Amino acid sequence: MPPRHARIQQDDDAPPPPPPPPQLTPYERASVDMLAGITRLLERQSEHSGKPHEGGRG
Repeated sequence: MPPRHARIQQDDDAPPPPPPPPQLTPYERASVDMLAGITRLLERQSEHSGKPHEGGRG
């Protein structure tokens, strides 16, 4: 079931976020981790939608 976050306007072909630097606060690290999870979900959904999957990173 697709997320209903209208605030997320990332493209399905957007590259995954870079690894968080060690000097992040716990809150920032959690937000970056959440963004990484959302990106993975978007990638999985784009695969199921029948779009040509380009750039198999990770």
